[in-house]
Amino acid sequence: MPISTPSNRVADYGDDADHFAHVLDCLFVPAVEAAGFEPWLPTATAADLIHAEFCRGLCQAELVLVDLSGLNPNVFFELGLRTGRDGPTCLVCDDKTDPIPVDVGIWNFHRYDSTLRAWKLEGEIAVLADHLRASARRSAGHNTFWQRFGVADPEHPPEPVPLRFRIPARVNDPV
Repeated sequence: MPISTPSNRVADYGDDADHFAHVLDCLFVPAVEAAGFEPWLPTATAADLIHAEFCRGLCQAELVLVDLSGLNPNVFFELGLRTGRDGPTCLVCDDKTDPIPVDVGIWNFHRYDSTLRAWKLEGEIAVLADHLRASARRSAGHNTFWQRFGVADPEHPPEPVPLRFRIPARVNDPV
């Protein structure tokens, strides 16, 4: 998830410079716990190499909650790592982020209310907890990306389809 709120987006989130920290504390952690999982927070102490902690979590977690909000490049990189490891994911995105890139927009993801309004938060937590449980159940221990495209075992993908066109030797050669 985005760790910080980009300065050019603070106004979009009610002038809350710590918006994504609040999403983590007020929505994600309670929903993860309500879904029956133990949250691992994307933080590290000063003595830890934060990248090593992220990679360890991405590789070892039973399920990874991926927040696509703000279309953060680091989040997409981490989603790619998790997908490559064939680990189950649960995708979410706030209601302020559009459009979701087509590459991941075809995956099942949940949109959450970014306002974190107190009178809506309990319902948001319950819906997100349901989405987490459904993501875990649907994935059956694997990443649904591979299932969607018919690759049962990402370690042994199907043979590539041979190319059926000729690449010209020079720019002006006909194809």
